[in-house]
Amino acid sequence: MKKSFASIIIFMSVVILSLCFPQFALAKYPTRPITIIIPFGPGGAVDIAARIIAEYFQGKHNITLNIVCKGGGAGAPAMLDVAKARPDGYTYGFPAIATFSTTPQVKKTGYSIDNFKAVAQVTNMVLSLSVNADSNIYSIKDLFEAAKKEPNKYNFATHGALSTQRLFMANILQAYPDVNLPHISYTSGHDVSTALLGKHITSGFGVTVNQKPYVASGDFRMIGVSSAERLSEFPDVPTFKEQLDNNDKFVFTSSHGLLAPKRTPDECVIIMQDLIKEALSDPQVQEKFKKAGLTTDYLPADEFQKVVDNVWNYIGQALKENNL
Repeated sequence: MKKSFASIIIFMSVVILSLCFPQFALAKYPTRPITIIIPFGPGGAVDIAARIIAEYFQGKHNITLNIVCKGGGAGAPAMLDVAKARPDGYTYGFPAIATFSTTPQVKKTGYSIDNFKAVAQVTNMVLSLSVNADSNIYSIKDLFEAAKKEPNKYNFATHGALSTQRLFMANILQAYPDVNLPHISYTSGHDVSTALLGKHITSGFGVTVNQKPYVASGDFRMIGVSSAERLSEFPDVPTFKEQLDNNDKFVFTSSHGLLAPKRTPDECVIIMQDLIKEALSDPQVQEKFKKAGLTTDYLPADEFQKVVDNVWNYIGQALKENNL
């Protein structure tokens, strides 16, 4: 009886400590695999970044990251899974923040920005537009001129109906209302590249990391990037800004990072934030990112939250301006 009573006292003490001091209960977090949900199909830039980080987590800390790619629906089904997940630190989303900000502001998704909290920014990606290498298109203005001459022949594709790239192109086309350039939607950047390789589309919008291998192989010709200045790895590719009257409106980098369900304990967020920082600071991880055409652009939770909030507001305004 005394042993049973003592066991109850010990159990209750542990419960009280875990309630009063969450860090006590989380001292060994994580104790099981963590799921990272990516709102794109497999093989794209975010999938590559996640798997590099997962390899580091496994090798350095024996922490397993289960990478789940769930494309389609402009990212909504995947991010709804994150929003509805148990807020225990074992489920995170890894979206492009602009795409994440777009979908809930144009249709019902079951979630909004208020259902998430920022964890850490991982990378910024530069948008890029490419054509097949045997095309007679060498610039975005060439593409526009060709589209005006043959309106039903030319198009552009992106990885989703409400992708960042589509919104970016909508901003450009707003300045060129006489250009008829239909949009075609796929589920991932990889699918866009495959379609362009097969000449099923006339131009493909993605990010440089996805299109780089095809440019290197000579299959694609990149005709524009969304950075403020030309990229060192693509010195011959002009920016959209320089091609379009030096307009800063056509400069954009796509922030990507981890988001958690809103009620995830701050202690879990801090631990994951610090693990991401450690991974992105590792020279081998940086080399793998660089080889994949990615940059490591770490921001902690508080700074990344500001990015998330700012992009949400920016996208909202852009959607209104383009009547999307």
